[in-house]
Amino acid sequence: MSDSSPVLHQIIVDSSGDQYATATLTPTDNVREKVVLSKPYVIPVVFLPGIMGTLLRKKEGKKNVWNPPNADLRGSLDMITQLFGYMGKSTKDRASDLATSEAEIDPTGPIDAGESGLPKKVLVVRGWGALMRSSYHPFMGQLQHQLNALAQFDFQRCEADLKEWADKYSQQVPTEWGASSGEALTSEEVLHAANYQFDVWAGGYNWLQSNVDSGAAIRDLIENTILPYYNEGREATVQAPDGEGAEQCSIRRRRPDRPLAEKVIVVTHSMGGLVSRALTEIHQCDKVMGVSHGVQPATGAPATYKRMRSGFEGPAKVILGRNAADVVAILSQSPGGLELLPTADYNDGQPWLKVREKRSNTDKVGAEILALPMGGDPYNEIYLSPAWYGMVPESNQGLMDPASKKPTDLGSGRSNQRDQLTTVIKKVRAFHESIEKKYKSPTYAHYGAQGIRVEPAKEHNGLFGTCLLEADDLFTWGEVAWEGSGIGSLDPSQIAVYRDDGKGTLTTTSGVKLTLSAPDCPGDGTVPYYSGAAPGKAGIAGSFAHGQGNPGEQNEYFGYDHQGSYADKHKRSLFATMYAIIKIAQQAQWHKKEST
Repeated sequence: MSDSSPVLHQIIVDSSGDQYATATLTPTDNVREKVVLSKPYVIPVVFLPGIMGTLLRKKEGKKNVWNPPNADLRGSLDMITQLFGYMGKSTKDRASDLATSEAEIDPTGPIDAGESGLPKKVLVVRGWGALMRSSYHPFMGQLQHQLNALAQFDFQRCEADLKEWADKYSQQVPTEWGASSGEALTSEEVLHAANYQFDVWAGGYNWLQSNVDSGAAIRDLIENTILPYYNEGREATVQAPDGEGAEQCSIRRRRPDRPLAEKVIVVTHSMGGLVSRALTEIHQCDKVMGVSHGVQPATGAPATYKRMRSGFEGPAKVILGRNAADVVAILSQSPGGLELLPTADYNDGQPWLKVREKRSNTDKVGAEILALPMGGDPYNEIYLSPAWYGMVPESNQGLMDPASKKPTDLGSGRSNQRDQLTTVIKKVRAFHESIEKKYKSPTYAHYGAQGIRVEPAKEHNGLFGTCLLEADDLFTWGEVAWEGSGIGSLDPSQIAVYRDDGKGTLTTTSGVKLTLSAPDCPGDGTVPYYSGAAPGKAGIAGSFAHGQGNPGEQNEYFGYDHQGSYADKHKRSLFATMYAIIKIAQQAQWHKKEST
């Protein structure tokens, strides 16, 4: 008995990203049906990284000025080399390298194709080289693969079967994965999404500039590069990485008879969420179907204030800023960085900057003598205040201009510095107010809400998957407090600081030492759960809280850290993102439209 089942020809992606299939001629008596399964209709997925996740270079000369070391075995040697390089850099040199107006995206970074199955050239043009490889490429490769392996048609049964991620996870209710509510995906929803080819693009941006400007740049990328590439046969081009043998790298598809991609879905990490809200809520980009946020500081993070006063924490301080001088020199002129400060509605407007008595031999909080903001205005009460507790107190104004020969001199120079800071903070405030409680519909979000580890590690989540630098908790600053023994009876307005070491310790003229409090708020080590949970309180379509102590079977495992959230071994971030994309994709109907 002859075999009458169809012959399936596999789709191959060529070096320009186009799909094709090859077939061998058969004898005339071979009447088996020859089938090529192709998805001509596309939903582009635009991934927006977090602050410092995009490589930067100088506009003039194209010298790379920000290339964060990749935190994996492949990047370990580079990490060591860069650590030594940053250790020798002065504050002046750091500030000069990262001058906002002189920086631009550097698209020439290394590529990790991972599970994507795509040629390197395609990923270069899709912008992957502009993003930190170890933090983002593996996850982006997973998305590229899993979104395009949702289902496979069985010609014997004339039915489609769910495959891979969809087969294993899509029927699970989101509450098992930390969602506050929601139903499992239906087979019909998954199969609808499976009608489309999902292509993952990277949306790198200059994170030093305002998120308003970055949002405009992403709108331009979507409307003038990504969608025309599919719908008009327009060439997409980017400068090739070193060693590619050409100055330009480009891909082009044939011009179709009808639009193949009408809208995109946006996926974000950290500050990328603020960029996407600028894209949809300020610039009103109507080419976005929906958004999936990951660990977004939706209402800001007090850690930004803390770092302006004492630098970054742990080994990261060598690269990101050793002390107040390093951080103030860069961020005081960077609207993007300062837009991560707590908004007026952070934690429902509750005070988050405290001055209080530090009690010895106890974990109990001492008496507070100051709690800001008192009037719901952190911009004037904290960020612009020249008082000793302000973000940039009068004594630190000179740090804004490390190139000045006499940064501590009084006079017009100090006045200009305060004026410049005032200008930047006014823009920060305007941005915060323009996106307050505003989200594209539909929006989904996931965030870390991990406190202390509930039980000993069953597996290691430290450096390179070892116990090295392994976390016992993921507390962050839900509030920041200046604490000192003997400070509780003083009037904060009368406190005079004799010495500020720029690393979180102040000495008053009366001899009292004030130090910054340790983080004690559940989160992901950077964003407190107050901020991560804010979109859910604003009424978005779905919100997932991740980490031990939160509802859901998958939360029996320790949470993820902020930068590595998309590398979560327990696939919580992947589930939340896949769930969101499939839900959002239900709006796509352009595969059903007749050709015009």
